[in-house]
Amino acid sequence: MNRRSLLIGAGGLALSACATTPPASSLPLSDELDALVARGMEQLRVVPGFALAVYSRDGVYARGFGVTDVTTGERADADTAFYIASATKPLTALALLRKAERGEIDLDQAIAAFAPDAPFPAAARAAEVTFRQLLTHTSGIENDPIAFRVAFSGQHDPATLWRLLAASGVNSDAPLGRFDYTNTGYNITTLLTDRRFGVAWQDMLQSEVFGPVGMTHASARMSRATANGWGMAKPHASLPEGLTKLYLEKTDATMHSAGGVIMSANDALRWLELMAEGGAVGGRRVVSEASIESARAPVAAIAEGTEFAGYSRAAYGLGWYLGPYRDELLFHHFGGFAGARAHVSHIPTRRIGVAAFVNENTAAAQFSDAVANYVYDRTAGRADAAEAFNAKLAALAARRDQINERLRADRTSRAARPWTLTRPRAVYAGAYEHPNFGRIEVSAAGEDLDVGFGALRARATAANAPDAIRVELVPGSGELVGFSGPETAPDALHYNGETYTRV
Repeated sequence: MNRRSLLIGAGGLALSACATTPPASSLPLSDELDALVARGMEQLRVVPGFALAVYSRDGVYARGFGVTDVTTGERADADTAFYIASATKPLTALALLRKAERGEIDLDQAIAAFAPDAPFPAAARAAEVTFRQLLTHTSGIENDPIAFRVAFSGQHDPATLWRLLAASGVNSDAPLGRFDYTNTGYNITTLLTDRRFGVAWQDMLQSEVFGPVGMTHASARMSRATANGWGMAKPHASLPEGLTKLYLEKTDATMHSAGGVIMSANDALRWLELMAEGGAVGGRRVVSEASIESARAPVAAIAEGTEFAGYSRAAYGLGWYLGPYRDELLFHHFGGFAGARAHVSHIPTRRIGVAAFVNENTAAAQFSDAVANYVYDRTAGRADAAEAFNAKLAALAARRDQINERLRADRTSRAARPWTLTRPRAVYAGAYEHPNFGRIEVSAAGEDLDVGFGALRARATAANAPDAIRVELVPGSGELVGFSGPETAPDALHYNGETYTRV
């Protein structure tokens, strides 16, 4: 897996899918949804925990199912916080729209005019690029070092990230004005606004969205969840031997404005109501209707025929994809990371929205979509709602089996692979640095080599390349780390096309 693609153990455990501590629910389909989710989880057996929220004029629904952690068996409920990854983007955009409405920021202002001291290189065209373009993935700017540090390694501070604006380059896949989905635009936007306003983007979300909307178990800081004792859905992977909790968990240092929010089903319900009701919650105006409509207005055209997880995408607004779901216009944004998948969507014409979160992102990822589709189909009175859901379940079960088969074959192949290292293990140990991407540390323990990259860590296995090792710093990835230099000790490490110098 290359950097660009990165940027965008309880074998046989029987998982009960019963919903726990349910809030009051008035949706006519409540009992039906309880049974549907329980049946789906039991059939697939790859969904550790699941949260579902539905807002409609006919009633509401918020539930938690399964467990937060297969090692502890802690139950998930409607207040359990799930990591929603890139579904953060609509929240960040909405917070900025509120500031724009008050005249605190002009989204059509060039970023060089807003932050004349920002060290953008000429190639980034900062005198032309606007915040609206950053937020709609049409800026033409690429900056992998910032995106990697804030989402994966956590090796950063404000001064480092500001310096790294100088590492911005041209997105060769999409120059200025052309859509190409990345995290970079949101990361750069909040670097500039944090410095200008003296308020961290995390606090901006709290004051502009979470607080006013009444979202009490939503935050852009993991430390807040820990300090307040919130139930947290832990990341998992579905492996041939069963569901396994992953080591890689989000911290404050790896929460970022393009993918850095945790949220419960109860809070998602309030967010859905806000969008479905044009900025009102509980009959109270929270956000202006103009800001909601600005968020939904199509800005960036997407290539005809573009699909993701079975959803057509025609355009992107400020944090929302626009595309048809059957015969209706669906606004949606999903999020995915190791051990997490989120689906958030709404259909304004029917004033209905669905949010579905799962703490597994491989075999179980599209379970969230299947349940959301069922809700939209049933509430629209479509006769094939159950048939479509069952077909999706069957497809997901087949995908689960294919993944397991591939993992078994990969394990067998890797176990037979010979080591290609040319020196004793201890010789490779040490720290290697890159001025833009940060510090990788290699340590030796007998015949084992461990690799650490900030929040990321992995034990090396044999690689199918000269003087190299294979690591899974991000669970499920599988990448090469190579070495070069004198026979006495390597003086360079090579990872993802970059060279790190020994220090």
